[in-house]
Amino acid sequence: MDVITAIASKALDGLYVRQSAIAQNVANAGAESYSPVRVEFEEQLRQALDATATATPADALARVAQVQPELRTVPLLPGQRVKLDQEITNASETSARYAMLIGMLNRSLQSQMLDIRGG
Repeated sequence: MDVITAIASKALDGLYVRQSAIAQNVANAGAESYSPVRVEFEEQLRQALDATATATPADALARVAQVQPELRTVPLLPGQRVKLDQEITNASETSARYAMLIGMLNRSLQSQMLDIRGG
């Protein structure tokens, strides 16, 4: 697996975790004591990508493999609740990013298949 494919795959993993967190936030939107959860992983991926410039391919893949989504609880003030409009916006953005990455990986795999077939 090349580094770009590994980064895209790891981003898909992070987006999946983010979608799960958003679903949890929406499901608990009416609960008074619930604090929404956010998922962060993009900065770790950027750092892993930056480090690949001088690393061997094996080291670069190892750095990417170490990236893990971080769950962060967002504290709310008393009386505040989860903002459903924000959660829906986050879900839409996450879905669009997921679709874009799937499309990119699909084109990459098609290109590799053409290379293998010699066409």
